[in-house]
Amino acid sequence: MTPYGNGSVRLVGPPGWSGLRPATRATVLLTGGSYLAGLFWLPFGALLAAVPGLVFPGLQLWRILTWPLVVVGVWNVLFGVLILWSFGAELEPEWGTRRYGAFLLLATAFAGLLGTGAALLLGAGDLAFGAGPSGLLTAVIVAWALRGPASPVSFFGVLPMTRGVFGLLAVGLAVFGELDASRALPGSVAFARLVFALGGIPVAWLFSRSGGPRGAGRLDPGKLFRRRRFHVVPGSRDWRVH
Repeated sequence: MTPYGNGSVRLVGPPGWSGLRPATRATVLLTGGSYLAGLFWLPFGALLAAVPGLVFPGLQLWRILTWPLVVVGVWNVLFGVLILWSFGAELEPEWGTRRYGAFLLLATAFAGLLGTGAALLLGAGDLAFGAGPSGLLTAVIVAWALRGPASPVSFFGVLPMTRGVFGLLAVGLAVFGELDASRALPGSVAFARLVFALGGIPVAWLFSRSGGPRGAGRLDPGKLFRRRRFHVVPGSRDWRVH
């Protein structure tokens, strides 16, 4: 919801297809196309999943970037398209296409490398592998939430909450979803799969912390840990701190 007119409120949704930026369009098409490819050609998922033993020492390094394309189940593809369409439509115009595209690639690669490393270190490489878009979707939602954690949103137009609460709910769903799917597996496997699901969050924090539209073309590491300065602005009764 956004303010409109004299204090009134109107409901707004993501733009139509013609209003989407290139990176968001590409992710939506890849998600839908990957689902159809896996549906009609079974070896598709086996070629793209981040199987730790095939990544190292097998050196099939493309799997570090392709594992979110293993989309199984019609509800997974619908949910993935909805998230990428809605949240990408906000992040890409603010960050710019190059920056948003770099974020997607780095979040995928970082989660894939962390998950692969965790599985190999814990001896869970045979069962713990990266497959599915949930890890990337979680990173996108967290990046969106970090743009304004205290900003109000309406969950499906029914439940009012803040972006921060929405982001925490998304992370919680990712955690419990993986634990539920791994409850019959050893603890080492469940942990490694959790790393795949949550490994992109540090990249989301990094990009969100490094600035908004002014840094759309590049990532400025100097802004990441810069100390914020506050000053009191007189002239108002509440002496607000900025």
